[in-house]
Amino acid sequence: MDEKAASGEAYPAGGAFSTDEIRLGGLRLRTTLGVYEAERLAPREVVADLRLAVDLRPAGRSDDLRDTVDYAALAERLRAVADGARFRLLEALAEALAAEALADPRVRAVDLVLAKPGAVPGAEVSVRVCRRREG
Repeated sequence: MDEKAASGEAYPAGGAFSTDEIRLGGLRLRTTLGVYEAERLAPREVVADLRLAVDLRPAGRSDDLRDTVDYAALAERLRAVADGARFRLLEALAEALAAEALADPRVRAVDLVLAKPGAVPGAEVSVRVCRRREG
């Protein structure tokens, strides 16, 4: 984690992540992605780690799945987005995945890291997007 994120400065004022969150890590997704033609010949695996700013009090009080984000259903929606994607850039796929997470009105913000294993020999490549619900 970078210095800015560790200090909390990476998050919007008011602390979108200062209280409750749901984490979904190591989510493996299959997608067609890449700038070079050879990369786009077959789907490849990318790995997503998400932090969702969500008020967990309603679910904590009710013990009812309807009062929280169903992370299994979210994982399936993210898989569907990735499976249907034909992006050139990892950044574009990250935007689409973040938008899907924010489609649930309970999600106030999303911090998403998307990794592309094997993109650069001897290095780990990922992008990070932090998006907050507008309005």
